[in-house]
Amino acid sequence: MKKSRGFTLLEVVTAILIIAAMAGGMVGAFVSARYFFRSARHKMQAYNFAREVQDKLRANYIYDDPQMSVGSHSASETGSVVVGEMASLNHTFTYDVSQPETGYRKVKVRVWWEENKFF
Repeated sequence: MKKSRGFTLLEVVTAILIIAAMAGGMVGAFVSARYFFRSARHKMQAYNFAREVQDKLRANYIYDDPQMSVGSHSASETGSVVVGEMASLNHTFTYDVSQPETGYRKVKVRVWWEENKFF
């Protein structure tokens, strides 16, 4: 009786299928993680840009300034603060100024951007 020293075709194909299934799962995990981390980075950048708009308004604060009039405004009135990767995304900045009954005016900055899931 001869001893077999190699693998059969069935064993090789089975091993390739198992490795391919594991590799496919890992690729899916990496793509999802990449999207998650890019989205988190964009959220942090948007927060920083919104804070910068608020700081510019606060630094140039004059109560009768048209930028501080009650209502909705485009943040582009304060100058461009979007740089880097988010500058290439479709984005808008707006801010609303409201007048409470007492105290300072309240400024709420909104950041919107369109993020592509696959690139």
